[in-house]
Amino acid sequence: MKAEYVDHMGSDLSIVNAARVSFDKTSEWDWIDDELGGYPVLKAADEKLIQYLAKHDHWTPFAHTSITLRMKAPVPIRTQCFKHKQGLVENEESRRYISSTPELFVPDHFRCKPEGSAKQGSAGIHPHSDGAKQAYVALCSDAIALYESFIEGGICPEQARFVLPQGVQVNWIWTGNLYAFANFYLKRTDAHAQKEIQQLAAMVGEVIAPLFPVSWKALTQQ
Repeated sequence: MKAEYVDHMGSDLSIVNAARVSFDKTSEWDWIDDELGGYPVLKAADEKLIQYLAKHDHWTPFAHTSITLRMKAPVPIRTQCFKHKQGLVENEESRRYISSTPELFVPDHFRCKPEGSAKQGSAGIHPHSDGAKQAYVALCSDAIALYESFIEGGICPEQARFVLPQGVQVNWIWTGNLYAFANFYLKRTDAHAQKEIQQLAAMVGEVIAPLFPVSWKALTQQ
């Protein structure tokens, strides 16, 4: 799995100014001098404004931003990501048009089924995790080999893909505003979320946090 930076628009300051336009005001960066020449920082009042906006869910200033990531995850994790629709748009690779060898996601461990509600995720490492992993890799590798033989034999890619297992990874481009990604991050790093999507959401956070350090912290660490 991965989350890679592609592009972004906006900054903490642009979020501040999207809010300050209500009063027909505009703020500017402060400048910190150092031996390398210096760097811009938000004024203290602007930091407080961002914290206020996040605390009281005044979300629209955070939506005047755009972040584009290149993502990779196994099919069920991709599906969970795509459930987040507001403020996000995705374009995914299609095996109708490509026939490269799919990459199989192999989890570190197979986990036990939880007791009680299925919404509680999963329990600890299954006692037969190693054997389950070996069986999983063997079965999925056979399915991928069958897929490749279908392609080589002239079967159309849009049908050959039917044999691929859920564990193969897919790539997509994901674009959204800061508020939408923060909402995804908060929900999918929750302890009740599936472990794999927790890991992927953490990767998304690692990419975005340096781009909007004040706003990301205000939105995700309340």
